Amino acid sequence: MQKLIWKFFPPYEVKTTLEETRAFLGQTAELCRSIIEPEVTALVRDAEKTMYSVRIDRIKPDHLALLLTTNVLGKQIGSGSHHTYRGVLGMEGKDMLKVWHAAQEAMLERGYASEQEVAEDNKWIQEQIKGAG
Repeated sequence: MQKLIWKFFPPYEVKTTLEETRAFLGQTAELCRSIIEPEVTALVRDAEKTMYSVRIDRIKPDHLALLLTTNVLGKQIGSGSHHTYRGVLGMEGKDMLKVWHAAQEAMLERGYASEQEVAEDNKWIQEQIKGAG
């Protein structure tokens, strides 16, 4: 019953995280927005997990939005679906990589990640690009 209520009246944490997600993707994503936003939105709409992350884990909604966005981007880029051929991204893939770097930069600026963590994540995404396609 609670899930049904949350579907029509989402909790504050879900609303705020959705707003942050839409604002970030609205500023950064172009070609890939129609691919990324539905997936991130579906993750955020899992009210139990979103509320747990914000209330219990004390992750701020903007941080959670960035984390979920990078998770979805990593999965999409690593899938090879957005490559023209092995190791080379197509137009959507390049846009996804641009959004990835914007999210990493935002996490660094806001203090959610260190320079070392960002460098490791960027190295990982480059490995995903080389290995897929």
